[in-house]
Amino acid sequence: MFSTRIKFIIDFLAFFLATIIALWLRLDLNIYTVINRYQQALFWGTLVNSILGLFFIFYYQTYRQIWRYTSFREIIQLIKAVLLVTAFFIAIILLFFRGNFPRSVFFLSPIISFGIMLIPRFIIGYYSERSLSILKKDTKKALIVGAGDAGEKIYREINRHIELGYRVVGFVDDDARKINSHLHGIRVLGKIDKLPEIVKKKNIDTVVVAIPSAGRKIIQRVYDLVSPLKIETLVMPGIYELIGKKISFDILRPFKMEDLLSRDPVFFDMQKVAAYFSGKRILITGACGSIGSEISRQLAISEVELILLDNNETGIFDLNNELSILTQVHPLVGDIRCLGRMKNIVKIYHPNMIFHAAAYKHVPLMEDNHEEAFLTNIVGTLNCIEAMGEEVEKLVAISTDKAVEPENMMGLSKKMAEILISSSIKSKLGSKMVVVRFGNVLGSRGNVLEVWKSQLQKNQPLTITDPAMKRYFMTTQEAVTLVLEASLLGDNGGTYVLKMGELIPILDMAKEFCKIQGYDLGKDVQYEVTGIRSGEKIIEKLWEDDEKVSDTAHQKILKIVNNTDSLPWDDLVQFVRDLEMRILEGNPVQVKNEVINFLKRNSEI
Repeated sequence: MFSTRIKFIIDFLAFFLATIIALWLRLDLNIYTVINRYQQALFWGTLVNSILGLFFIFYYQTYRQIWRYTSFREIIQLIKAVLLVTAFFIAIILLFFRGNFPRSVFFLSPIISFGIMLIPRFIIGYYSERSLSILKKDTKKALIVGAGDAGEKIYREINRHIELGYRVVGFVDDDARKINSHLHGIRVLGKIDKLPEIVKKKNIDTVVVAIPSAGRKIIQRVYDLVSPLKIETLVMPGIYELIGKKISFDILRPFKMEDLLSRDPVFFDMQKVAAYFSGKRILITGACGSIGSEISRQLAISEVELILLDNNETGIFDLNNELSILTQVHPLVGDIRCLGRMKNIVKIYHPNMIFHAAAYKHVPLMEDNHEEAFLTNIVGTLNCIEAMGEEVEKLVAISTDKAVEPENMMGLSKKMAEILISSSIKSKLGSKMVVVRFGNVLGSRGNVLEVWKSQLQKNQPLTITDPAMKRYFMTTQEAVTLVLEASLLGDNGGTYVLKMGELIPILDMAKEFCKIQGYDLGKDVQYEVTGIRSGEKIIEKLWEDDEKVSDTAHQKILKIVNNTDSLPWDDLVQFVRDLEMRILEGNPVQVKNEVINFLKRNSEI
């Protein structure tokens, strides 16, 4: 509303007029007495206060504030400027001014300066608010669930940006102390259970859920209350998804399956993790995959040097553009199946750590491509181990529940990858190596939710392999957060398992998925049972029956304490290299049978 020049003049006048008005008030509003008796005090006081005010106005740039958005932070800046001017003003007057100077001016002057600076800001803010209220009459009425810090920030975002098209008319919160209190003049109308009643009474158009720290039960409860109302619902992502992000209206989105399947959040010591990785050079294989890219993103907010490796040229290009503004990035196109390339990368870039996330993961696809699963998941892991040398302090390998009692080539290849790492640990090759094992990840490419979404868009029935099938699920962000935590625990090496919560029936997932989209499975949307595909199991396990697990310092991470999956290192390497050579030479090889027979000959694994 006001130009920067006018704001500067007003702030300057606050200090210029402060001494004049203070003397005038001190002498019972008699301007003649001020001029006749305190001429020197008036001159020197006004001059000193004006010069000091001019300096601190420039120092704090108070004139650059947007007055309609004056917040507590801006007010603190004004207070600092006024107090510093007052402190120097008193010191200069007492040291150098020998005339008659009323001491009450020292008290009155800062109050007057602060008042002159603050009042125009409040007036502008008040009338801007009134103008916005008039303009917002045609906007959507929004109700915010959560009257905490996140809810307050979302309110301010909505209030500042009329172009968003929303007007907050109330909050709801389960904290009884907040009920009927006001936040920025907006009332907390009741507890969450009152949502349906409040929505109808206030004619709410949009519900905004702003509780990033809420667990699954609270989110499910809010969803169950809101979904029958058939109104727009926007959700703030959970704390794992918010890592490294600023809370703003832009991050709000509709409900996703991940919101309903996520578990109660656990305290994530970001400072501890950042301190551990700070200054390290970290190589991430499979950097463009779901897990690899999320590891890259979460590490990028620490002071690390990232070496991103993937055979996906476009993916590496995009990821480099995204992360290079946050930290130093070396984007590398290459294949972990090439030992020479891996050794050169370690030799040239000297990584302190390797996160080995490169792998083929689709079970039915790998059943038709045994050789590819072997070369990437097994040979690739061996290449990472052999390329490490003495410079790499630790390797953290990503594994899967498919490696437990495997019945398919994908699981068998990941099992062999685990055996390679545990065998290298037993052989004391030097570097520390950690395996982190977990179940299905929501949000990964090609996951069941993506398949269903595509089928729904094409008006096709949802495909379900078997109604009895159950799986463990975890969001990508939470999985990676726990992988980073596990890498801190694994200073002595070993295999760690992430607690995945409860097994979830696939049919129940399909029902919830349709519900979120506004449909009823079996009525609005049909489903088709396709039967279990080659290599699939009805239920996955996170550890084998003869594996013993123990708790760790982290409540969501377990450790396998009796890992017997190791073989003589030289025999294992020779088998892998011989089979690799035969595959690359184009010789007919029954890869799956060869691996199984090798394990049977050498152990009880």
